[in-house]
Amino acid sequence: MHTQSLSNHGCTVRPVDPSLDTLEPYDFGHIEDTVYSLSRSSHPLASMVASALQVIEEAYQRYGMDGVTLSFNGGKDCTVLLHLVAAVMSRLGHGREEPIRTVYVTYPNPFPHVNAFVDVCAKRYRLACQAIPGPMQLALQQYLDQSQPKPNAIFVGIRRNDPFAEKLTYFDRTDAGWPDFMRVHPIIDWSYKHIWDFLITLQVPYCALYDEG
Repeated sequence: MHTQSLSNHGCTVRPVDPSLDTLEPYDFGHIEDTVYSLSRSSHPLASMVASALQVIEEAYQRYGMDGVTLSFNGGKDCTVLLHLVAAVMSRLGHGREEPIRTVYVTYPNPFPHVNAFVDVCAKRYRLACQAIPGPMQLALQQYLDQSQPKPNAIFVGIRRNDPFAEKLTYFDRTDAGWPDFMRVHPIIDWSYKHIWDFLITLQVPYCALYDEG
């Protein structure tokens, strides 16, 4: 499984949406259609998806397309968030050419699957991805210092049961001592089950590391 998943660019070898099984840039219109359709359906996930989409739309309305960055590390939660952001970009008319501003905070000795998956996501979702070595606090400050235009907000794929997340809302300013920006948490109220139900229902490619336990 290890060799097979690496040859699949770090992606799961389980069945995925044929439209998403490509190395070419994704059709964000297709992502918009499937994600927004899910949000309007009778599926148990519908209300969670609808709320997350509304938060992402509001963030772009508040700060503009150039004012928001996505924090992405290839994890399952970030993958869900990335897919939701792509859907909103298409809904707002920016899904065809405009890249998604992205910061990837790296750490020593990553799993090969993770880097391969981040690389293929950068191609598929047209990420303007800047990789910066951690730790997180210093990396984010470096990202803000060297980004033009400087983002005012960053999408973060944190959830309520993550450490220090129990009191977070959809929009929270960073704490004192951290780089100053608005943290946006569209999936803060999602559970572990919600994450996997979304990935499996829409057959979204995710990092193969999760298939290995």
